[in-house]
Amino acid sequence: MNKNGFIKELSKQTGYDEQKCILINNVIENYFIFGRKNKDKIIRDLQVKASLSEDDSENVYDISMKIITREIKNKIKHPFKSQN
Repeated sequence: MNKNGFIKELSKQTGYDEQKCILINNVIENYFIFGRKNKDKIIRDLQVKASLSEDDSENVYDISMKIITREIKNKIKHPFKSQN
């Protein structure tokens, strides 16, 4: 999944518009998402930069993790599948 695909999927799952999802994506790209310390940093940044509440930030983080891990698992299962 490319950046645009992630943003569209995030928008679909969260109900946020594309501009807010671009902000969220930018925050997530600044950190290694698979780390406990980084989770707290990502949630704080989402609160500040995307103007989300703490609960919404945690929800967005969880949704992002699910999208990313699903995509990683899919690539492991089907390494030669087209990425379109």
